[in-house]
Amino acid sequence: MRVGDLKNILPQVGSRMSEPRTDATHVNMQQLTVALVGPQEARRQKIRSALANQHVEIQTELRNYPEPRDIISETAGCEVVIVDLAADPGQAVDLIETICASDPSITVMAYSLSADPELLMNCMRAGAREFLIEPVQTSALTDALVRAAARRPDLTIKKKVRGRILAFTGAKGGSGVTTIASNFALCLAKESGAKVVLVDLDVRMGDAALILGMNCRFSVVDALLHAERLDKDFLATLLSKHGSGLQVLAGPEEYTPVSSMESGAPRLFRLLKEEFDYIVVDAGANVGKMHEALLDVADSVYLVTEVSIPALRAANRLITWFSERERPQTVEVVVNRHDSRTIEIDENRIAKALTTPANWNIPNHFNSVREAQNTGVPLASNPAGPITKVLTRMARAVCGKPQTTEVKKKFGLFR
Repeated sequence: MRVGDLKNILPQVGSRMSEPRTDATHVNMQQLTVALVGPQEARRQKIRSALANQHVEIQTELRNYPEPRDIISETAGCEVVIVDLAADPGQAVDLIETICASDPSITVMAYSLSADPELLMNCMRAGAREFLIEPVQTSALTDALVRAAARRPDLTIKKKVRGRILAFTGAKGGSGVTTIASNFALCLAKESGAKVVLVDLDVRMGDAALILGMNCRFSVVDALLHAERLDKDFLATLLSKHGSGLQVLAGPEEYTPVSSMESGAPRLFRLLKEEFDYIVVDAGANVGKMHEALLDVADSVYLVTEVSIPALRAANRLITWFSERERPQTVEVVVNRHDSRTIEIDENRIAKALTTPANWNIPNHFNSVREAQNTGVPLASNPAGPITKVLTRMARAVCGKPQTTEVKKKFGLFR
């Protein structure tokens, strides 16, 4: 179709761009998940209003145009993405092309101030399925959403449940994140019986494999630096298998700069969610775009801290930051090396410092931790260990299993 020919159909745009009208009675109008992308609040509000009586759920709103490398993780899980062209048509079209290339099943709708033929053609070439014109007509939007629903896989077939990302991060360096994350992953693999992978995202000083007594040939760096090659088969070659069945994407043996790998993180996380039921990520106490890319897609964040004023203060800052993010996280606070008999700060003061009670207290057993690290025999290998017992309860909470109640031994003349 030539650009000139578009003039004959432009009055009908906001409607179809490539497919015939679909009767709503012939598609399963299960609620669609939608993402709105656009810097102008007033225009997003108009789209929100237009969607108010439609069978959709607005899952996320992006108040700017993200970098193309970030848009995939930002819109993960959405079936429809509506991109406003008004602020910067060129940048918006680039985002449309990135979304469509990454996941053709997503219906991308362009939202424009006018029916400009050249802009319409650019959006079509980028992969957009619909072109909405302000003011958006209810009938046109309904038709577009019906077609989006029809493009989805047959909803009578059970859709594969995407994996859950469980991110472990520290309030400060040295909080014990790697020890907790690694042994938790072992407990989760055992308790769930599902496919579990441990990812060591500390590309500078990661030693999760060492904690597990493993010698891994490849590392997470190989995945991040070759993200364009990442698929199911390539990922399988990078993983190492622990004797428990846990899969591990280890940290590198050598110090590696982070900046050159940030763009590969969203693609890696997306693939891991497709291949595993649970993705346990040891993020250390890292900061930066790669760390934020993880937090953007994480289902739960375990914030590891200690009972000290500096660590609790740092944890407080992070908890506040998590709550103010555009996509608020489910945060569980893990107090490591906890010993109620010796600490100078009691539970009430800890809760006050954190602004929330701690979810989990990991007991302080320095000798057993040091022995495990030096021998390469994980703490989780001993189910009766006090640390393992807490990590097992955490794992059971994740996979929905009831907590076990310990029966205390009674001492006396009659037992």
